[in-house]
Amino acid sequence: MFVEELEGTALDPAKPHGRFLIKSSLDLDRMMASHAISVVIDTQKGIDTDTAFPPEGLNPAAFQAHLHSFFSGEQIALAQRAIEETRPYVRNVLVQAQLHHAFQFDSACLAVEKVMSDAMSTTSALIGVAKLKDKDEGTFLHSLAVSALMITFGRNLGLNEEKIRLLGLGGLVHDLGKMVLPVELLRKPGKLTADELALVRTHPQRGYEMLKKEPYVSNAVLEICLSHHEKFDGSGYPHGLAGNDIPLVARIAAICDVYEALTTVRPYKRAWTQAEAIDTMIHSTGHFDPDLLKAFVSRMVISGTIH
Repeated sequence: MFVEELEGTALDPAKPHGRFLIKSSLDLDRMMASHAISVVIDTQKGIDTDTAFPPEGLNPAAFQAHLHSFFSGEQIALAQRAIEETRPYVRNVLVQAQLHHAFQFDSACLAVEKVMSDAMSTTSALIGVAKLKDKDEGTFLHSLAVSALMITFGRNLGLNEEKIRLLGLGGLVHDLGKMVLPVELLRKPGKLTADELALVRTHPQRGYEMLKKEPYVSNAVLEICLSHHEKFDGSGYPHGLAGNDIPLVARIAAICDVYEALTTVRPYKRAWTQAEAIDTMIHSTGHFDPDLLKAFVSRMVISGTIH
């Protein structure tokens, strides 16, 4: 990402004013330490230029071309096969939650094991392929993509395999509580009313209540489901937790969940570019753990792990 200008730092000659390429964690430190009011980026420059979608967004054919610019046909085919192989397991999890308010632990574990067993390049391609959602696939593919993102991020953070497995399972079921909400509410393209928003915000608690009935579900998975909408400054929900009171796994989930949602093609919106998404997240003051967000940018985005 190429920074053209850091707005709001001109009065302090000790702070950087812009025009530099973010290509390492040190560059990211430099930008975040400036406490700029806003950042002006040049999407025609930088190492992530080719990852950017055109302003009008991508149609399915253009999105396929975008994927093929980063992944081989074999990698994309492997990712598509991985999605199809996990589909019955994830579908079972979602359908059982919707119809019976119950959690299918075994099915969820099988889906996560499949994602974990794939090569890193296949997982990266899966994250890309899953971004092209239609209205009937959205919940399934979002759940799978967030799981894959959390697994990949966990590996890049150097966590052990058991913790990574829990991240993947938590990512897969983080929105399980949405399955008991009205479908038309979840698919509504416009702004939600205050009552509708209040109802949507019950989904972490609803999901948590379903998961905790299953004795084999770990605390980490419960924490991800319950707290992935908490914000670092305490302005999130459902309990207004702040800082390190938010479990680490939930802070990781918050970043992966929002990034996946912003960069995904939806029936009612274009996908944001990687640069747009990261710029927005960095400037969502107080929403994310700053150290984890910095690690996500440097180890996942700048490194080219995700596209």
